[in-house]
Amino acid sequence: MSKDIRNILSSDKKFTEVAKVAFDSVDTDKSGTIDASELEKVMIQIASDMEAEAPTKEDVQEVLEHLDTDKSGKIDFNEFKILIRDVLEAMLESEADNDNDVGASSKKK
Repeated sequence: MSKDIRNILSSDKKFTEVAKVAFDSVDTDKSGTIDASELEKVMIQIASDMEAEAPTKEDVQEVLEHLDTDKSGKIDFNEFKILIRDVLEAMLESEADNDNDVGASSKKK
């Protein structure tokens, strides 16, 4: 999986395609922007997929403020791509950490 993520991150075209599919799935009202409610849903799903703790309302608001660079109160596609890049990079790091844990435990044997 890490090879696939690296391929996506290294290609602007692939990254944009993946981000667009993700954006369209999060933008449930098809407004062309993501509001706090839509952001919360995707953050909960991401946390679940990564087996992490669910975000609080404050977490969602913090991410919204971080990503909403034009201060519109909503996230447009270009702003959303920042989140997707962060998530993919976190997945790579998590996978690398898991690989290191497996390597360390197998060396102990």
